[in-house]
Amino acid sequence: MAIYRPGERHRYHNILNKRKIKRGVTAILSLTAMVDMFTVLVIFLLQNYNSTGEILYIPKEVTLPKATMVKELKPAYVVTISNKEVLVDKTPVATFDEVKNNPEWMIKNLYDVLKAGLEKKKAEHEMGLKNKIQEVVNSARGQEEKDPNEWRKITIQSDKDLDFLTVKKVMFTVVEAGAGEINFAVMKRANETTP
Repeated sequence: MAIYRPGERHRYHNILNKRKIKRGVTAILSLTAMVDMFTVLVIFLLQNYNSTGEILYIPKEVTLPKATMVKELKPAYVVTISNKEVLVDKTPVATFDEVKNNPEWMIKNLYDVLKAGLEKKKAEHEMGLKNKIQEVVNSARGQEEKDPNEWRKITIQSDKDLDFLTVKKVMFTVVEAGAGEINFAVMKRANETTP
């Protein structure tokens, strides 16, 4: 029995004839490059989202008032006042009827939650001040220094149809708990031109 030389093989181990029949063109996608590209894109989008701020959670029963002059909100504790309840960072602390019908200005549950939260933020801020390396790096880059009262900021989301006395009671309690700067969340009104 004679020994014959085996036919040529291509990368998928199909034996080609000795007549060298043309094989079909197959395109192979390199998934490694595509995964690298998507990884860079995701990191870019996350960094961009991180630098522009955060999106506030607005309950469906709260309709924010509209305003033309607005500033970007900084991260802070969020106190939401709806026609059903008062929330601190999505945690209910009092019902709307309790706040409205209470003759006292102080809302005890709201005060306790905010006082504990602000003290925790103050401790975190003071621990951050001990890390002077970050401040030196920021000053070398020309970035502005952090606001020393940043931990005292509160954002209030209030339904536009609520009575002012209820909102004022919440504001009084927030200030008594130790808040410094109070911001109101609003929707930006489109610039209307009058003819």
